[in-house]
This record gives sequence, C-alpha cells and structure tokens, in this order.
Amino acid sequence: MFEQITKALNISFFPVRSNFILVLLFMIFSNTAYANKYSFSFYGGINHPTHSSVNFKGASASYGIADGSYSTDGWKGDSFKSPIYYGLRLNYRPALDNNWSFAIDFNHSKVKPEKLPAGIRRLEFTDGLNTLTVNAIYNLEDSFVFDNLFPYFGIGIGISYPHVEVTGTSSSSGITYDYQETGLAYQVMSGLVFPFNDSWEIFAEYRLTFTPIDATLVDGGNLKTDILNNQASLGLIYRF
Repeated sequence: MFEQITKALNISFFPVRSNFILVLLFMIFSNTAYANKYSFSFYGGINHPTHSSVNFKGASASYGIADGSYSTDGWKGDSFKSPIYYGLRLNYRPALDNNWSFAIDFNHSKVKPEKLPAGIRRLEFTDGLNTLTVNAIYNLEDSFVFDNLFPYFGIGIGISYPHVEVTGTSSSSGITYDYQETGLAYQVMSGLVFPFNDSWEIFAEYRLTFTPIDATLVDGGNLKTDILNNQASLGLIYRF
C-alpha cells in the first residue's frame, strides 16, 4: 500500500526521494485508531517572492557566465499561469481537546526573474519551487471576530525540490532543465478556518517560506540563491 502511495506521489507531484515520503506516511498512518482525526486540504492562491541576487560559480566554460553575483530586479510568481500555484496538505490532530496538530504539506509555486541578467537566456523555476514540509500547527479554540472563524499558527521544515531551468549565453551550449533536491525549506504560517459542517471547512492562509537553493548545473557549475516566498492561499479541508 505504502509503495503504491509513494509512486503516486512521485508521479503526481514531484520526484522526491521515495524513502523520505515512505517514512512520513508510515508515521501518519501507523495508528488507524485515530483515523477520524485526520484531514486533507487542497488550496490555491498567489505567491510573491522577494528580491534576491543569484550567484554563479564555475559556469563560465559551459554557460558563458562569469563567477559572481547577478541581479534579477526581483522575482515574480505568475501564480495563475500554467502550472498554477497549488498545494496539498495531510493533517493529524491527536485529540480535539489538544490545540496542536501536525501536517505534511506539499506546495507548488513558480519563481521567475523580473529581468534576466545580461547575457543569460533563461533563469527560472517555473515547473515549481516545490517544497515538502512537516509542520506543527497551533489551533486556537476561541472564534475570531465572527462565530465559527478560528485562527491557527504554524511552523514547518522540510526539503525543496525545484525544477532548475538555466540556459547560458548565446555563445555557449550549457542547459540545465531538471528537478533537483537543493536543500532545506523553512516556513511559518497563520490562517483562519471556517467550518460549515462536520466534514468540510474553508480556510484562508498566509505563509512565508524560505528556500536557500544550491543547484548543480549540467556540464559544470553551480547556482545559489535564497528565495523568500510570500504566499496567500484559499482552500478546502475535508475531515475524515
């Protein structure tokens, strides 16, 4: 069963290491007595990355890019262009009288430069600045402003697996176009939940994700950049 789920995740979301997902799924589903305390969420929204420079090293031979730091004049998300911004979350709350819950969250957002550095023909993560994180979420019991509107706060850590897309200068032949595990991902979040029956809820959320990317370029070279990604999302929760 777990192998089938893992294969589905690899195909549908992104090719993260199977063993990592297998361990996380085992931790969640190991105690079936708590099945009624799980929930599954799907969300969409927008993302807006803050400005950061890009550092290249060892890419001059294959990509025509000299070592150094390059500005992109900021990043953009293009959240509504295919592939759109979306996310999936599996949440476990040990007891209804316990304010803490724990979740595995997959998030897909794009990052493109506002302006390409001079000479570089392509530099983006448009098939996803993908993150898979384990999160601890604190749920407040008191409604906020209106009845049945409940706030929560969370923090998470995991891995980033972006689709790295780099094409060098016109006088070079270097091209990188693949998924890579580029390091850890960190995030904080806050949101509001509105339950409208025993099984379904709506939620609105803001999160800030930090992904320091250290990517290897095909045929030699290295790319580093730190992406601070603002995200606002709206989604559905199904409790089972």
